Amino acid sequence: MAWMQTRILGLTAMLLAAPVFAAPPVTTTAPPVPKLIVAISVDQFSAALFDQYRSRFTGGLKTMADHGVVFANGYQSHAATETCPGHSTILTGRHPSATGIVANSWYDSAAKAQVYCMHDPASPVPGRPDAPRGPANLKVPTLGEWMKAANPASRTFAVSGKDRGAITMAGHGAEGTFWWDDANGGFTTYVPAGLNEAARLAPVAAYNAALAAKWLKAAPKWVPLDPKCKVNLGPRRYGRLTVDDELPPLGWIAPAPGTDFSKDSYFQSWLRASPIYDQIAIDLATQLIATQKLGQGAAPDVLAISLSATDYVGHRYGAESAEQCDNLAHLDAMLGVFLGKLEALKIPVLVVLTADHGSIDVAERVAGRGFPAVRVNPKTLMTEVGAAVQADLKLDASPLAGDPYEITIVPPEGANAKLIERIGEATIAELRKRPEVVEVYTKAQALAGQPPKGKPADEMTLLERIAESTDPVRSGDIMAVLRPYTTLGDPQSLGDTIAGHGSVWNYDRRVPILFWWPGAAGFEQPLPVETVDIAPTLAAVVGVKTPVVDGRCLDLDRTGATTCR
Repeated sequence: MAWMQTRILGLTAMLLAAPVFAAPPVTTTAPPVPKLIVAISVDQFSAALFDQYRSRFTGGLKTMADHGVVFANGYQSHAATETCPGHSTILTGRHPSATGIVANSWYDSAAKAQVYCMHDPASPVPGRPDAPRGPANLKVPTLGEWMKAANPASRTFAVSGKDRGAITMAGHGAEGTFWWDDANGGFTTYVPAGLNEAARLAPVAAYNAALAAKWLKAAPKWVPLDPKCKVNLGPRRYGRLTVDDELPPLGWIAPAPGTDFSKDSYFQSWLRASPIYDQIAIDLATQLIATQKLGQGAAPDVLAISLSATDYVGHRYGAESAEQCDNLAHLDAMLGVFLGKLEALKIPVLVVLTADHGSIDVAERVAGRGFPAVRVNPKTLMTEVGAAVQADLKLDASPLAGDPYEITIVPPEGANAKLIERIGEATIAELRKRPEVVEVYTKAQALAGQPPKGKPADEMTLLERIAESTDPVRSGDIMAVLRPYTTLGDPQSLGDTIAGHGSVWNYDRRVPILFWWPGAAGFEQPLPVETVDIAPTLAAVVGVKTPVVDGRCLDLDRTGATTCR
């Protein structure tokens, strides 16, 4: 085992030593049939952030923007702008209404409990007996599954900071699906029935061991990279929380060498909201390319990478923070190195980069710039509405569960259809009294409100956006639309969410979509496209037939020829 670990680490070191990629001269107007498809999702990387920092990028994001095919007006066109639903669209070509991933979690009326999107009792996670994770809730196949159906030699691997980022992009039956496990301080996976735990973890075992040994010698640090990012802004008040906006962020203090801190909850909270979180994911992805010989087999392979730090930084510090500014500089730099390693493979590679959703900055900063931004405590809203309905109908308890975006009616035991109907009507009436609510829809309206095929994402009505997120069983009975610039949450302690996403509004829906390959003759397409267009586009380039999809193929050839065939 020692010689194997040494060999693996040596391969990784060779890749890490590769220079930052400088785009070669243009040689192709269309991508060659790839041996390796790399799909990257940058969690919470809104189109607004891409536009704002585009002129400052010098690494991988600059390479993709200047030498790739740029769809800067991309959309997660649905209303459920959360991590799980957004990731479920990228490599399936389907909206959440078809993937079944309608939210990060939803209320299960039969179980009378919230269900996490990746909860899968048939797929245990090593060391996590109470948190099984797997793709059982994903109703449709992914690109990797389409490719394997066409050629069983095709393989799929996925890496993410979050289980829901990796599993939704890898799909069912992937050779490797890995995410960071806070409790165990390393990358983990799920173990389908009949498979061996050690074998499933084997592709990441050497990386985990090497990372643990590295951190014992020296704890990771956030070293500021971009001097243009504002530093030492002092304390700022967000909700009931005061945050010191400084670079590097205040908080976790690195312990003395030799201290095993890797499983400490405070460290893990700090790690997630730092560029280091993405670096370890990219490093593992790089190692998997080498050890699994991705792109070197008899059939093309898929490597999905979901980078989670931008989301955690955005939640903890805000989209317009100095911390996010510097985090994006790190992201740009590490992607530059990574593209250089892909180019050095000397095989046909096609890379796509997008995001699972956008975001809005902290309400206090948004309000300070002249917009009517407010904070809403979702628990308070649900409690008050539920209490009003309870009192109006003389019930023994509130009949509502979920959150404002997905409200489920939980009627009293033995309630008849008439009472359930009255609960719905009373709930809608109470919601419409609230100043923070601009519209309310029922599940029946959403199921009947699907937009016409091909309708541009930026022209969809609020109901049509909600319809693309609505499943007849998993979705709530009532969906409230909160007014623009509303932030959910009431932060009180460090690590609490001070900014977020999840709304129907375009700042949460708009995301960049970029395609790149070595030698590309790129161009920019300003018209609106959708993340559900990514999978059919990749399938066309690799020559694989798609099942039914909601998206369409995007032409990646800048000439009169087409890559959609």
